[in-house]
Amino acid sequence: MWEKYGDYLADFKDEAYRETVFTYVGEEDTPRPLMFQLDLLREVGFNTVEILHKNCCFAAFGGIK
Repeated sequence: MWEKYGDYLADFKDEAYRETVFTYVGEEDTPRPLMFQLDLLREVGFNTVEILHKNCCFAAFGGIK
């Protein structure tokens, strides 16, 4: 998936732009793994934790206390 996204960025502008975006994502916008976040929800008291949707590196999830 990242390769396709990289191809899109290079086509959109150029390869330097792709590298700039990937560097930014690596430094500023890389969340913890999904299982870490689900475990954290349980740790802070959520009884029910559910993944609503997951596609590649994106997910919608939540919990009920």
